[in-house]
Amino acid sequence: MTALGEKSFYVLEYHTSKSVVTVQRAFRSKYAKDLPTDKTIRAWYKQFAETGCLCKQKSSARPLTAEELEYHIDVCRVTHGAHIVHL
Repeated sequence: MTALGEKSFYVLEYHTSKSVVTVQRAFRSKYAKDLPTDKTIRAWYKQFAETGCLCKQKSSARPLTAEELEYHIDVCRVTHGAHIVHL
Protein backbone atom coordinates (compact mmCIF):
# COMPACT_ATOMS: atom_id res chain seq x y z
CA MET A 1 0.00 0.00 0.00
CA THR A 2 1.29 3.41 -0.92
CA ALA A 3 1.42 6.04 1.83
CA LEU A 4 -0.42 9.31 1.38
CA GLY A 5 2.86 11.25 1.30
CA GLU A 6 4.13 9.05 -1.52
CA LYS A 7 0.92 9.53 -3.49
CA SER A 8 1.23 13.28 -3.09
CA PHE A 9 4.83 13.04 -4.35
CA TYR A 10 3.56 11.28 -7.48
CA VAL A 11 0.80 13.82 -8.05
CA LEU A 12 3.09 16.83 -7.62
CA GLU A 13 5.81 15.39 -9.83
CA TYR A 14 3.31 14.37 -12.51
CA HIS A 15 1.73 17.82 -12.47
CA THR A 16 5.15 19.38 -12.95
CA SER A 17 6.60 17.05 -15.58
CA LYS A 18 3.53 15.44 -17.25
CA SER A 19 5.74 12.35 -17.69
CA VAL A 20 5.10 9.09 -15.86
CA VAL A 21 8.65 7.88 -16.55
CA THR A 22 10.13 11.04 -15.02
CA VAL A 23 7.90 10.61 -11.97
CA GLN A 24 8.88 6.97 -11.56
CA ARG A 25 12.59 7.76 -11.84
CA ALA A 26 12.34 10.56 -9.26
CA PHE A 27 10.36 8.31 -6.91
CA ARG A 28 12.78 5.41 -7.23
CA SER A 29 15.76 7.66 -6.46
CA LYS A 30 13.99 9.18 -3.43
CA TYR A 31 12.23 6.17 -1.88
CA ALA A 32 13.93 3.08 -3.43
CA LYS A 33 10.62 1.20 -3.56
CA ASP A 34 8.59 -0.64 -6.18
CA LEU A 35 6.81 1.70 -8.53
CA PRO A 36 3.11 1.88 -9.29
CA THR A 37 2.00 1.59 -12.89
CA ASP A 38 1.43 4.54 -15.18
CA LYS A 39 -2.31 3.83 -14.99
CA THR A 40 -2.22 4.14 -11.19
CA ILE A 41 -0.27 7.41 -11.27
CA ARG A 42 -2.71 8.93 -13.76
CA ALA A 43 -5.67 7.74 -11.65
CA TRP A 44 -4.24 9.40 -8.53
CA TYR A 45 -3.64 12.61 -10.48
CA LYS A 46 -7.17 12.55 -11.89
CA GLN A 47 -8.62 11.92 -8.41
CA PHE A 48 -6.68 14.87 -6.99
CA ALA A 49 -7.65 17.13 -9.91
CA GLU A 50 -11.32 16.30 -9.45
CA THR A 51 -11.61 16.27 -5.66
CA GLY A 52 -8.51 17.96 -4.24
CA CYS A 53 -7.94 14.90 -2.08
CA LEU A 54 -5.90 11.70 -2.29
CA CYS A 55 -7.84 9.97 0.48
CA LYS A 56 -9.72 6.74 -0.13
CA GLN A 57 -13.09 8.38 0.34
CA LYS A 58 -14.71 9.50 -2.86
CA SER A 59 -16.09 12.99 -2.82
CA SER A 60 -19.14 14.03 -4.78
CA ALA A 61 -17.87 17.60 -4.87
CA ARG A 62 -17.66 19.54 -8.08
CA PRO A 63 -14.42 19.38 -10.09
CA LEU A 64 -11.83 21.99 -9.14
CA THR A 65 -11.12 24.98 -11.32
CA ALA A 66 -7.61 25.33 -12.70
CA GLU A 67 -6.84 28.06 -10.14
CA GLU A 68 -8.05 25.92 -7.23
CA LEU A 69 -6.01 22.96 -8.43
CA GLU A 70 -2.88 25.12 -8.75
CA TYR A 71 -3.45 26.50 -5.25
CA HIS A 72 -3.77 23.05 -3.68
CA ILE A 73 -0.74 21.77 -5.55
CA ASP A 74 1.25 24.78 -4.32
CA VAL A 75 0.16 24.07 -0.73
CA CYS A 76 1.21 20.44 -1.11
CA ARG A 77 4.56 21.47 -2.56
CA VAL A 78 5.26 23.93 0.26
CA THR A 79 4.28 21.43 2.97
CA HIS A 80 6.07 18.54 1.22
CA GLY A 81 2.82 16.62 0.83
CA ALA A 82 1.82 16.87 4.47
CA HIS A 83 -1.28 18.98 3.79
CA ILE A 84 -3.82 17.05 1.73
CA VAL A 85 -7.40 18.07 2.53
CA HIS A 86 -10.98 17.26 1.64
CA LEU A 87 -12.68 20.06 -0.20
